[in-house]
Amino acid sequence: MLRPLSAALALLLLTACADTSGVTRLGDPDEIRLRHLDAVNAVRQSDGLTELQLSGELDAAAETHARDMYVQQRAWHFGSDLTSPRERAFRAGYQGEIVGENLSEGTDSDMSVLESWLKFRDTRAVIMDPAARGLGLGWYQEPNSNKTWWVQVIGQ
Repeated sequence: MLRPLSAALALLLLTACADTSGVTRLGDPDEIRLRHLDAVNAVRQSDGLTELQLSGELDAAAETHARDMYVQQRAWHFGSDLTSPRERAFRAGYQGEIVGENLSEGTDSDMSVLESWLKFRDTRAVIMDPAARGLGLGWYQEPNSNKTWWVQVIGQ
């Protein structure tokens, strides 16, 4: 009699803990960043360009801006305090110059966002800049939603 009671209790607990909102959380940030870096470097290598390295400072600048875009409810290159990508990277401790910043908002995965950036001339040019050396990726997923605000920062 204990076995059926235990199974019923386990089922009840699993049902109570299940996320029925339809929201899918993105996953481990380190895994997402490494997957993104690997994909960017594969594309760069195919054009004979040097590999980029992840930058904690650029990650921090990108994350800060992603959250700020959510607060502002618009994807644009200026912070709510009117800071530029360069100023945000400098504040985060990045010592190099900024090549560019790519932005996205929506329910796309990290790989879908990267594919989109690679399809457009201006955003692809940032990723494929021969002088680029550092990469930062940040995002903010809205609470109770699949909508995510993405920021990629590339530096020299």
